[in-house]
Amino acid sequence: MRVFYQFDYDALPRNVKKHLARSVKSPDFLVHGQVTANARWYFLHVTLLAVCSFFIFLTAAAHFGDPINDIAWHKTGLITWYAILFFGAVYAGHAIWQRMQLSAKFRFLPGHYLFPLALVDIRSNKIAVHDLAQLRKLDATHHENNGRYKKTVFSFSFNDGTRKDLVITNLNQAEIALEKFNTYKTKARNAFHDRDIASLYGFDPFLDVRKNKWREALATTSLPKRILTLLIELKVVLLMLAILIAAVFWYGRNAASDKKMYLNAKQSQTEAAYLGYLANGKFKLAEMQAELPRVVFNEVQKKHSVTLLRQLKRRFPQSDILPDVAEEIHLLYDSALQKFRAQAVNSDTGMIKSMEQLLKFAEEHDNPNVAISFNRPTENDLSQLDIFLKLKENKLRGMKIIPAAKYFADNSAATRETRIVDGMRSAFSSIFPNDVLAFNANPAAKDNVPRLLIAYQIEPSGKVYTSDKQDDAFVGLVMRFKAAILVPNAKDRWKFDLEVEPPDSFNVDYKTSSRDVLHRAPEGQVYAVMAERAFDKLANKINAAFFRPDSAVFMRQVKNGQ
Repeated sequence: MRVFYQFDYDALPRNVKKHLARSVKSPDFLVHGQVTANARWYFLHVTLLAVCSFFIFLTAAAHFGDPINDIAWHKTGLITWYAILFFGAVYAGHAIWQRMQLSAKFRFLPGHYLFPLALVDIRSNKIAVHDLAQLRKLDATHHENNGRYKKTVFSFSFNDGTRKDLVITNLNQAEIALEKFNTYKTKARNAFHDRDIASLYGFDPFLDVRKNKWREALATTSLPKRILTLLIELKVVLLMLAILIAAVFWYGRNAASDKKMYLNAKQSQTEAAYLGYLANGKFKLAEMQAELPRVVFNEVQKKHSVTLLRQLKRRFPQSDILPDVAEEIHLLYDSALQKFRAQAVNSDTGMIKSMEQLLKFAEEHDNPNVAISFNRPTENDLSQLDIFLKLKENKLRGMKIIPAAKYFADNSAATRETRIVDGMRSAFSSIFPNDVLAFNANPAAKDNVPRLLIAYQIEPSGKVYTSDKQDDAFVGLVMRFKAAILVPNAKDRWKFDLEVEPPDSFNVDYKTSSRDVLHRAPEGQVYAVMAERAFDKLANKINAAFFRPDSAVFMRQVKNGQ
């Protein structure tokens, strides 16, 4: 005979439902009821529903509408995460709804119930019944872990060779259940012999179904098939539903976020927002790509940077913003020119015109660099200087004139020239940003780049410098400078000549020996001091050639000693 039966609760006769409800509630017939109280059960499932819903909201709200950080379109793996969360939410919601329906229908708590003649699983509308009239043996085994009680397993072995386990995790309840099962089974047997129908209905609420040879039972299937049926009816269906909801929710959430990203980018009008949408958006890519150059231009325009404007030319070579970029660059160059004019020597129209040509060349060629080059005296020029000084010794009554050529060679001139370059860069950088006009030393500059060329010669001035501490003499040197601004393809060149006379007198500091024996002044130091004084005067004269004495640039350079 069969051991396991399934019923549709709604298909059971009314009197069977009545007997089942009475037996479940009566301690005189029920051996053990394995149920969860409604308060605890609802708390657990509502908590599961709330936690899953919270994480769904948290995940969906993360960077929602943020065109820079919302990359949800690229994260299809979120569908799996959403599916897990929706499965938990759907499962909890379905379980709560089912619990409410069953509680109203059963009028007792769903769970496992053990009677003397039946083991009933009534946790859903499908009732599973194991017929204990076919029981061959019951084993109750207590399990311990490290000497601590863990659970008791009731193993019901049936005549057909199958087995059903019931697990009780409370030792006291397990012992009471075992005792009551043996006692109630004896009482049920006695009620059957005594034809005590009322007691039999209590011990076996399915007595009427048993009498009808379990005809109300559904077709009994094998265990694997029953598991498959259960999965199809509940878990798998819920999982498939969760996956479907997750996919739709993922797409819907991203579509809504995409719209928000688009609106946020349009409102902010920033390059970062537009690039963020182009990287992370989906529906408005063509429109945003077309608008990007104008947005970037408007943003760069506020920074008044020629460098950033030039980058736009290279970045968007085919865009309609190029005329506006060129116009904005021109405005910045014109503004720089007007600022220069406000402090320049207005009487020198040639210098103003050359600066205009210089700025125009830099603007047209997108290159602000202006090379500063020096043409130094040649070795032959310096040799002639020493020959002249040697001849002058005859007029100094035996005093020796120290030669000067080697102290003005290339290795010593570079340091002094650097001071001129630094002074000019300091002066012009206060008017021209480096991306508008930038003066830099470049002795190897070619003719196709704008240059400030400074050529100088060294000649004797006729003055002789002597010291009361030594017999040697030094000849005063005049430095004659010829400077010009050279702009490629420009017809006119502004040129100016400067001459720097040596000072009437100057001091050279040098030390004596520990025995107070006076040493000779270092020859190189004397001529170096003389050259430095000349270059100091040159720096001031160059500033005066460009800027009015009352201008802020000129006064600052004088104050800084440049």
